[in-house]
Amino acid sequence: QGIDVKSFQSTMTYAAGYHASQPIMHWFWEIIEEMTADQQRKLLKFMTSCSRQPLLGFSSLDPIPCIQQVRLNDALFVGRLPSEIVKQTPLPTSATCMNLLKLPNYRSKELMRQKLLASIEAGAGFELS
Repeated sequence: QGIDVKSFQSTMTYAAGYHASQPIMHWFWEIIEEMTADQQRKLLKFMTSCSRQPLLGFSSLDPIPCIQQVRLNDALFVGRLPSEIVKQTPLPTSATCMNLLKLPNYRSKELMRQKLLASIEAGAGFELS
């Protein structure tokens, strides 16, 4: 069984320029909805260090989960082949002690999907930060 995405979404806070109404955040939640149950649990573990949602709901997490924008330089995307962009664009990172996902402002939903999955499937911890 995956996570309650709607509950997670309603609890989420945003920082450093992100807001729930932005298209990039719509992409994020669509990607989470499209993930397998196992991938959803891995994302939760990547962000909070626990693969199970709290028994009392996401609002019981302290601190409240947050997605923080990591701004990417526009030069990264200008005049480059898509394969170069994928290789040179950083992965999302997290601060599990703060329930914080540091998500770069990717320019496409597909790039975001690739990078999110690479991060959560790597099974790595602090060495990815």
